[in-house]
Amino acid sequence: MTHKHSRRKPDLFSLLLIVVTLGMSATLAYQINVYYGGAPVPIARQGPAGSGVGG
Repeated sequence: MTHKHSRRKPDLFSLLLIVVTLGMSATLAYQINVYYGGAPVPIARQGPAGSGVGG
């Protein structure tokens, strides 16, 4: 006699929730790393002259 192992299909909604949770976690970790981990963003000291902008 042969035994068939019938695997239960994973619930698609649960799988979707896991994928979304992992994606949101990765995005949040990236944003936190950029905001707190990186060097400070340089800020312009002086903007361009008014006559040189817009032709």
